[in-house]
Formats: sequence, C-alpha cells, structure tokens
Amino acid sequence: MSQPSILIKFSLLAVAISSACVSAQEKTQTNEGRNSEVLTVYATGNERDSFTLPVMSTVIKNNNAWSETAGSASELLRHVPGISISGAGRTNGETISMRGYSKNGILTLVDGVRQGTDTGHIDSIFVDPLLIKQVEVIRGPSALLYGSGALGGVIAYDTVDASDLLPKNKQGGVRITGLGNTAQHSQGLGVTAFGRHDNLDGLVALSARDKGDIRYGGGYRAQNDETIINLLSKGRWLIDDSNTLSGQFRYYHNNTNQPKNPQIPSNPTLANVETDRTTTQKDVQLTYQFDPSDLQWINLKTQAYYSEVDINAKTEQKGFEGREQKTYGVKLENRSQIGTYNFASHGLTYGGEVYKQKQSPSQHAESFPQADIRFMSGWVQDEITLRDLPVSLILGTRFDKYKSQNDRYDDITADKWSSKGAMSITPTDWSMLYTSYSQAFRAPTLGEMYNDAKHFDAPFPGAPTNYWRPNPNLKPETNSTTEYGFGFQFDDLLSNNDNLKIKAAHFNTRAKDYIDADVSIFQGYTQSTNISRATIWGWDVSMSYQSKFFNWDLAYNHTKGKDNATNASITSIEPDTLTNRFDVPVPNTDFSVGWISQFTKKTDFTKHDRFNRPTHRQQAGYGVNDFYLRYEGNAALKGLTTSFVLSNAFDKTYYSSAGIPQEGRNAKVLVSYQW
Repeated sequence: MSQPSILIKFSLLAVAISSACVSAQEKTQTNEGRNSEVLTVYATGNERDSFTLPVMSTVIKNNNAWSETAGSASELLRHVPGISISGAGRTNGETISMRGYSKNGILTLVDGVRQGTDTGHIDSIFVDPLLIKQVEVIRGPSALLYGSGALGGVIAYDTVDASDLLPKNKQGGVRITGLGNTAQHSQGLGVTAFGRHDNLDGLVALSARDKGDIRYGGGYRAQNDETIINLLSKGRWLIDDSNTLSGQFRYYHNNTNQPKNPQIPSNPTLANVETDRTTTQKDVQLTYQFDPSDLQWINLKTQAYYSEVDINAKTEQKGFEGREQKTYGVKLENRSQIGTYNFASHGLTYGGEVYKQKQSPSQHAESFPQADIRFMSGWVQDEITLRDLPVSLILGTRFDKYKSQNDRYDDITADKWSSKGAMSITPTDWSMLYTSYSQAFRAPTLGEMYNDAKHFDAPFPGAPTNYWRPNPNLKPETNSTTEYGFGFQFDDLLSNNDNLKIKAAHFNTRAKDYIDADVSIFQGYTQSTNISRATIWGWDVSMSYQSKFFNWDLAYNHTKGKDNATNASITSIEPDTLTNRFDVPVPNTDFSVGWISQFTKKTDFTKHDRFNRPTHRQQAGYGVNDFYLRYEGNAALKGLTTSFVLSNAFDKTYYSSAGIPQEGRNAKVLVSYQW
C-alpha cells in the first residue's frame, strides 16, 4: 500500500477518535428556519425562486448524507433524473449526458468558469466534493448567458466560501472531515481553516483521497489505484460599501495506475494496457465587483481567469504521452434595475467575454491535436415584471464568434446568434404557468475537427485498425427548444408549516447539424459528422413535500430523440427514470434516517447499421435502493456531523444504457467536526 494511503487511514482514525471525545462547543452553523423557496442564480444570472422561473432546475445542497459521502463531483448528480453518469467508476473517466446531449453539449461550470477537456475517454470534474457548497442543474438551452456548449443545459458547481462556514459571532474556525467507502476501497481526509478580520475573509481547504479497486454489482472487480490531492484557497476584500475584490486558487492532482481507457470496466489487457497517469488542474480567478447601493443601474462584475490541465501518461509500450490544455479569458457583466415603480420593471443583464483555449500534445500523445480556438461574445437579457399583472418575461439575445487554428488546415471562422423568450404567469399564489423558446449552439471541439490518431485496434481478424479521420469542415451544431410547463405549491396542506410543490414541463428540441461520431468498421475510420436534423422531446416532472415529520422528493424524466432522416435513436438518450428520496427526522433526537431509490426503464434503442443489426445492445431496467443514517450533534456534541450510507443496499447487478456495469453495494461513512 502506498505511503499516502497509510497516512490517510491514520488521519481518518484520528478524526474519528477526536470527534468522539469533543466537549461542548458552539455549533459551526446556525440552524435556519424552514424556507420553502429554493433559490437559483444560474438560471437567469440573478438570485430567483426556482419555482417561479420558466425553466426546470434542480439545486443540490451539499448538506445531506448522500451528498456528503459522494466519491466524486459527478456523483453528486447521480440521483437527478434525466442525467446519466457514464464511466466505470474511475474518477477521470466520468462523463455526463442530459436531454439528449453528451458532455460536449452540456456546459459545466465551477465558480462560474467553464470546465472540461477534449481528450477522448479522459474527462471529469476535477474538484473534490468536500470543497463543493452546492450544484445547480439548469435543463434546456442556456446559450444566452453562457455561450457555446449549453445545448442540453448547464451544470454549475459552487465551492464553499468562508461566509458559508462562519457564524455571525465568530471570527474563525476549523473543520476536519474523514470519510471512506467500501465499493471503491476509498479513504479520505479534509481540513478547512476559515476566518475573517475587519473587511477581509478567506479560507484554505486541503483534501486527500485514496481509491482502490472497484467493486461492481454481483461482486465483479476492476483494477484501479488513485491518490487525489485537492487545494482550495479563497480570499475576499470588502474595500468599502461599493467595491469588492476577491480571488481564488484551485489545485487538483490525481496520480493513478489503471487501464489506459478508464471508462472500460476491466483489468488491463493487451488492447487496454496498464497506464501510470497523472492529471493536474490549476485554476486562478480574480474578480472585482462595483455595486453602489444608491445607483440601481450599475452592478458591474469583472472576472479574469486562467485554467491549465495537464494529463500525462506512461506505458511500457509507448512511453510518455503528455497533453496540456490552457484556457484564459476575461468576462465583464453589468446588471441594471430600471423602472422599478413603473408599469413594468426591467432587470437588465448585459456583458461580454473573450477567451482562448489551446491544446499542446507531446510527440506520442493520441487524440489530442495541436490546435487552439478563440471566442468573442456579447449578450443582453431583460427580466421584465409587470406591476399590475401576474406576468413576467425574459427576453434576450447573444452573439458569439469563434476562430479555430491548426497548422495543417486553413483557419475556421464562424459566428452564431442565440436568442431566448420566456413568459411565466402566476394567476394565484399557489399556481404558475410558463412557456419558453430558447436557442443554443456549440462550436465543434478541436478533437472533432482535427483528430487523426488511432481510435481502436482491429475488432476481429480481417478488419482494419480504426483511425480518426479529421473533419475541419464540421459545422457548429445548433438547436431551438420550445417548452411548456406548470406548477402548484401549497402551504399548511397536511400540517402546520408544511409545503408541497409540483412542477412539470414538456420540451421539444429541434437540433440542426447535430454532431455525432460515424464509426465505419470495415472502412477502418471514425469521423465526427453532422446529422442534418434531429428531434429530442420529453417530460420533466418533480414533486417536493416538506414538513416537520418528513421530507419527500419525487422526480421523473422521459426523454426521446431521433435522427429525422433515419429515425435512428440518438446515442445520448437515457431511458425513463424515477427518483425517490424520503427523509425522516427521528423525534426527540439529532438523528435522521432516509431512503433513496432510482427506478429506470429498459432501454429502447432503434438504431441499426447497414445490415439491419442493432448497434446498441438493449439494457434491462432496474431499481436501486440506498439507505442512510445521519447525526448532527447538539448540546455536548455540537459541531459533530456523522453520516452512514448503504448504497445499492441489495447489491443489484445492473448496467448503464451504454452497457457499463455499475457500482455494487457500497458502505459509506463520514465523520466531520467543526469548531
């Protein structure tokens, strides 16, 4: 066993012992009264009640048993219907799909900055879940505020701030967390120090995890060895009532020994050789905000950012392979409140952004061409609220222009307009209706345009080795989505201070130049191509009931998609999914117990090859159940939090829609103490 693994285990034991011996301390976070509003920021760029907005969104707060014990940032999304987490359980092989789009069609943000690498089978969100405060999922096209890539929606991670941890009467504190799980043979430790002094506040957080072989449902195991280190440093200076300067540095390092393609659930083979790989990401952000309280027309935020991802691999067969991706840019955005007391008030959001992304491979690196792409964009959005009518509108448009460069081909330049119009009506205080029309686009990735590396070896005797074929003429894909929805909410329905919310939406997306991969086995090539027209449609339904006796959340997703020319299924479509979460506070104690379940229908692919053979194996439906116990200390144990989760409690053997076996029974534990 590696030395970092031993250190983590001893540290985890120390946390458990010290937490058991704590004396009365002040609790780190004050208990808040129940508030039925769930606030979202990323849907419109402004803090709004998600129920009243003309969009389907989910807000995941990292303050419950199943989120606190998550093994990766992507795992926080595992119980969100309509989102599929693909991969074999290895951290740097996880990808996401939603509303008919895979990772390239879903924009992922961390603290407002776009994430992701174009490295074939190597991808993830490179941040430890211990550092995450909450996640917002915005479904549907979101290009108006976020630009290229937001075809299926936006997934936005927010890391923790010092203000989230500091009670009003405290100037500083420390939080220590230890955790582990059995299915990934994982142990972890996190330490966060935070404080404030006069008009300054900040934090430093360090976390480490060690992950071993992965156990799937039914007992099958696959080789894996990971040691992950995360560092987050944040600071904020409240210069005066109008000016704020903040900055952060985020560092991620994953040292692994695993098969070269981490998304395949197997031990190393001749075709998928054993690989020593390091993945390092360094992110720097600097933000200045000017928000004078006496001027409603100005709330200016300027953000400069830099991100560098280095993925280095070494095998006996090929030696060293290095991949480096750098992204740097500047974003300016202002918010103006106009006509507050007139017939219609306007909340304007407008700004611009420029950024560049550059790829630099080493000599032996595959599927990572030397190239760069530059973006320039500008946008304006108007949130209109009618004073005397229960109607609100969102109108806006955005212009994006990009230029990609590669030494072997002519420069490629293209531009796109993306617009949005939405209306919500609240005829009563317990009901709402909405409709929206949204457009989005995605520029082809550098790999999709320029990749010419080997894709895979000959699949059977007589077949040629398969190589990627470049397609510099690949068009940007676009879509337009019409969505209709309604919602109901009731207070004091079954008991005092309870709340019931129901919200549902039907969406229909018409995609143009949808980018997909054409795999020609007998011709020996794979090429990214445009599907002329595709249609994606479905339903999102959610229900939430909160009371002092129990909390119950239900959500359902139904998504279908097809190539209009052939009626073949789109590969990123997931089967119908129903998710249930039931949480019960144990009376007169500081414990709560819960049940989380996910029920998924069998797949229904209709895609066939030229010989009329199915190109995707149909997968059976399944139901998976998790149970948890959580304790949040009081009195002599204030500041102590413990969570125990039994995931896939019945050790169900099941497969993703891509045919990848999923994690088996997993006992997870977390012990955290803050003072």
